[in-house]
Amino acid sequence: MNRIISAEPLPNFRLKVVFDDGASGIFPVEPARRGGVFQKLLDARVFNAVTVNPDFGCVEWPGGIDLCPDAMRQAMFGYKTDEEFHAGAVLHEGEESSQ
Repeated sequence: MNRIISAEPLPNFRLKVVFDDGASGIFPVEPARRGGVFQKLLDARVFNAVTVNPDFGCVEWPGGIDLCPDAMRQAMFGYKTDEEFHAGAVLHEGEESSQ
């Protein structure tokens, strides 16, 4: 499971996140598109109150709003873990060499 070790709020409802394996990037939270409880994040004071839960490694906001680090990583990089990335690269290389 991926864990986020830091999250910094940025303009336009984006987060700069760093994962425990060193991967980092910008995640667009898009509270208006997500709807529901995420609408509360449209208030800049609430959005900027983001923290990292030390027990679960997820980003969270007051009011019980949180995001799954695995889903965030997949959205940012297209894979959940480094193992998945390398497994896909090995499979792809194997496919090329058999042609």
